[in-house]
Amino acid sequence: MAVSNTTDLDSTTIAVVTIRIPCGADGDLVTDAEKRLSRPETIDDVTIDELDSIEPQLSATLITVEITVRWATAIGEEEVRDRLAGVSGLESVRRIA
Repeated sequence: MAVSNTTDLDSTTIAVVTIRIPCGADGDLVTDAEKRLSRPETIDDVTIDELDSIEPQLSATLITVEITVRWATAIGEEEVRDRLAGVSGLESVRRIA
């Protein structure tokens, strides 16, 4: 009899974040935001689901996006905030679901 592992170690978080994209960044705003959000080693995968707002600034553009983040293990909301804090240009985490 084969033994199967029914424990799903994968965890997914949906969040709304605001991130600063410098003027002159490579690519479009959403692509650049996705790259920035994927950089920290503590984040396994990020997908931007929706662009909520764009706010041009003098030297950068603030965008608010809804994201889905995939983690290697299940983590709590406080740890999600800590890991997202390592993202370059992250202005705020508005909501975590």
